[in-house]
Amino acid sequence: MGYYWAAIQKEFLLMSRDIHTILVLFVVPMLFILIMSLAMRNAFSEQQSLDIKALIAIQSTSSNSLEFEKQLKKNNSFIWQKVNYNDIKEKMAKDDVLIGIVVNKDFGVSTEQTPKVTLLIDPKITPSLEILLKEEVSQTIMKIEMSDTISKLNPWMTTEEKQELMKDKKLFNEVYVGSKSSNAKKPTSVQQSVPAWLIFSMFFIIIPISNTFINERRSGTLSRLATMNVTASNLLISKALPYMIINQIQLLLMLLVGIFIVPLCGGDRLVINGHFGLLAIVSFVLSIASISYALMISSFVKTTEQAVSIGGFTNIIFAAIGGIMVPLFVMPQFMQDLSILSPMSWGLDAFLGIFLYDASFEKLFIPLVALLLFGLSCFFVAIYKLNMQIKYQD
Repeated sequence: MGYYWAAIQKEFLLMSRDIHTILVLFVVPMLFILIMSLAMRNAFSEQQSLDIKALIAIQSTSSNSLEFEKQLKKNNSFIWQKVNYNDIKEKMAKDDVLIGIVVNKDFGVSTEQTPKVTLLIDPKITPSLEILLKEEVSQTIMKIEMSDTISKLNPWMTTEEKQELMKDKKLFNEVYVGSKSSNAKKPTSVQQSVPAWLIFSMFFIIIPISNTFINERRSGTLSRLATMNVTASNLLISKALPYMIINQIQLLLMLLVGIFIVPLCGGDRLVINGHFGLLAIVSFVLSIASISYALMISSFVKTTEQAVSIGGFTNIIFAAIGGIMVPLFVMPQFMQDLSILSPMSWGLDAFLGIFLYDASFEKLFIPLVALLLFGLSCFFVAIYKLNMQIKYQD
């Protein structure tokens, strides 16, 4: 036990002297969580806003024209600014606005011949944006016409009842179905970012592990320990224990950033629907996988540069296909199928199960077993490689 305690103290002492390691393991992922949670907030929001400026001018004085403007502004796709209809074209050219609407004089009058609105569209507009504009205008007009029709059929309808017809109503639910799970909820940006960048930072534990591992091998420390009857498995366990603690510190810090710091900066607050005990289990198993992988890479390479290059490259590949950099539910199907090859995807699947669904241990069993098998496989490969190195040094 004294040997393990001394190893833990040694690793923490070495890390405290390495500012670059502290930045990679703690500061960088915290910044990634903050930046990505804020940057992707709209993309994950049910009420997504495109923040595209548009102009609207009203020639009609009817109540329906004012209602049209009010209903149009409720949509979040465009930011509408009211201007004089005589100046709207000049205003669009001056301010480089791509979209404008003129509500014609006959708006609200029952006629089939005269257009109710005039769309002013800059040729630079994208086809998808033009379609979105036309759909929103058409739906808003249809809503007003439907309200008028029902009002005429029911002349006793009160003003409150007519306004009730104009309220936005949710017509459908959105269900996001992945190829690997039955998840039916879309995470918020912070629920995606916190576990994603936590997992990414855990796998970058390869940097401090490779530094100490390779330096000890160069200095002959490993050989001296072997002569003291310290087995390869004990040596690797002693190296893994300090970083198990570090990984749990990472988990705590990333959760605190999501719960307290992101909301202070205008983002969503991290909501964890599941049990914190299961969260600790997932973090522990993920630590075994990431540390064992780092030990395996470190046992094969000869320099820290090789360890960082190989480990960094594979970590980026794991992150790219595992839903860390891009959420799985926006990937094409073949990429979702490919994500099963990434251990980061297994960890993310388990974390999201806890964050979103209060998943039971049975629901998390498959990703946890996959991570554990991956970690143990890497660990036994590292033991074999280390024993071979000690044998040939002797």
